[in-house]
Amino acid sequence: MKLGKLAFEFVTLMFVSSFVSSGLMHAQEAWDSPDFSATQLLSPGGHELRMKVYRSGSMVRVEESDKVAVLFVPASKKVYSLTVYPDNSRTCVVMRTDQAKMMLSPLQLLDGTKVKRTPAGTEVVEGHNCKVENVTVTRVDGQTIESKVWEAEDLKGAPVKIESQLSDFKFTAVYRDVVLATPDKALFTPPDKCIPIEKMGQVAVEKKMR
Repeated sequence: MKLGKLAFEFVTLMFVSSFVSSGLMHAQEAWDSPDFSATQLLSPGGHELRMKVYRSGSMVRVEESDKVAVLFVPASKKVYSLTVYPDNSRTCVVMRTDQAKMMLSPLQLLDGTKVKRTPAGTEVVEGHNCKVENVTVTRVDGQTIESKVWEAEDLKGAPVKIESQLSDFKFTAVYRDVVLATPDKALFTPPDKCIPIEKMGQVAVEKKMR
C-alpha cells in the first residue's frame, strides 16, 4: 500500500522512536573531526538499520534511503527533511532545531553551546586502533548529553563507533566504509523552496481541496 504524500512526510519526520524531546542544540562549539562519509549502522530493538551519513564541518546529512534524507545545519539552527515520492516529485520541510524531534544519528549530539572532551583510553573497534573520548555536550537549554566516541587513528580521528546516553536510552552507532573527504557541497544545500513545518497543516488542506 502506497503512503500518501502527507503521511509519508509524517513518517519521515518521526522515523526513529527515540528522539530528543526538548529539541536539538545549536552549535557554538563543535566536536572536531575530519569531514567524512560513512555507512551508519544502528540496532534499535535488535533490528539493524543502515543509513548513509555525511559530515562537513558541523553539518550532518543522514540518508535513510535514496528517497528520504534529513539535513542538520547547526550554524543556521535549521533542520531540513527532504523527500522524493514515488512519482518523483519532491518536498522539503524546514524547521528550527528546537522543533526537530527526529533522532537519526549520534553525530547530531556532538555539537552544542559547550563541548568537553575527556580521554578514556584506547581500544580496537572494527579493526581500527582507536582513541576513546568521553564527550559531554551542553545544549542550548542547559541540559547535557554524555557520549563516548571511538576515533580511528588511521582515519585521522573519524569515528567508527559512538554511544550517546539519552535519558534512560543508550543510542549506539557503528560506522563502516568511512571515506575521508569533504562531501559534495550540493548534499548540504537545501532547495530554494522549503515548506515551514508550521504550514504543513495548511499544505495538507490545500492538497485535499484540489
